[in-house]
Amino acid sequence: MENSLKFLAILVTFAIQVQLFSCASSRYFAEGRQIALPDSAKVKTTLSVSQQDAKEKLSAVLFAVPNKRYRFEFSGTFGLGAASILWKKDEGWRIVLPQNERYMEGTGDCVFVPIYGGVDIHKFAALFFGQRVNSLACEGSAMQNLTLEYVDNTALAFSGTDSLRLEIKNIETGAKWKSGVWNLNVPDKYVRVDVQ
Repeated sequence: MENSLKFLAILVTFAIQVQLFSCASSRYFAEGRQIALPDSAKVKTTLSVSQQDAKEKLSAVLFAVPNKRYRFEFSGTFGLGAASILWKKDEGWRIVLPQNERYMEGTGDCVFVPIYGGVDIHKFAALFFGQRVNSLACEGSAMQNLTLEYVDNTALAFSGTDSLRLEIKNIETGAKWKSGVWNLNVPDKYVRVDVQ
């Protein structure tokens, strides 16, 4: 009996140490943390968006082959699709907004995000990997001047009463997907919005 209690105590101590280690290692935005980008990854986050009096909480998933392809899926209440973003290095980008039946397309690394303006896709994706960035703006873009702050697993970008809070839930490196993840089809009835 005494040996069983000692063994149980050792197991509990080990479990607590593993839990403490996993909590400490998940501080994605810890200052000075060096990050090597994975070959591929699937990242789950939550986003809280506030604009004036409107607030919305979104679930977000990033499928990434860094610097080559990014696919962001944003869903709101009850898992309803709020937005999809696909960026491919040699093909450009597309944003689909199913609730509004709208879409936008463009080329280059600067993706137009309604409300915020031009966002550098690599800097935005870097946030999902827990990398600190000084700005989300593209060079020469008319993006709002956002202030960025970081605490543990959370990045906060804000300007006045508008804010975006990103909290990393899980980063799965070495992820594999079906080829369909790199296609973002637009239904015929959707209206194209010109990017300014």
